[in-house]
Amino acid sequence: MHASFQALTDALVPSVQEANGFPYTDMGVHDYIIYALDHYVSVQQQLHHFTIPLSYPTAIMLDAAATQLVMTHQAQAYSQSLFPGGRMFSCLSREDRIRTLSALENLEVDLYLLPSPFQNNAGMVKHVTDALNRFSMFGYYSEWSAYGSTRLCPPEDRCLEWFPLSWQQVGYPGVSLGYRDFRGFLITMAEVKT
Repeated sequence: MHASFQALTDALVPSVQEANGFPYTDMGVHDYIIYALDHYVSVQQQLHHFTIPLSYPTAIMLDAAATQLVMTHQAQAYSQSLFPGGRMFSCLSREDRIRTLSALENLEVDLYLLPSPFQNNAGMVKHVTDALNRFSMFGYYSEWSAYGSTRLCPPEDRCLEWFPLSWQQVGYPGVSLGYRDFRGFLITMAEVKT
């Protein structure tokens, strides 16, 4: 399962060889996607919302969609996974992994061959595929990578252990109690009375 999400983030987030001693693979964006799928996506069943772990079925969905593309000659798989323990999705090139996501988002795969809860559920497939894109970017550009050993703790127990590489890349100065922001136009009392 981890290999599928490592392959996903390898295809979606900016490629960084190494900076400040932290290689790209140590940013843990794939861990954020797994955490988010298991904790933030809810499924509605009749009148109730349930948060169910979706990381495992999502990894299976990515592999099933990749297999369909390979079988229809729309993608070509390497003989072995580029990521340890990976299945079909992680055996594809970056371009073919993006093509797989596009096929899922555009519902160009046989939905009957996908795992539950995605099987024959076009809305769920589109929703989670879109979430994969957003979670990848959010995990990369947020402070997630700097939480280090506390990243899987509850939010109130997390603490920054270093300055995130992605913040350096975009020039974000870091956490502050408040930044000056445009808060509207100043008006005088004389203007209010007229």
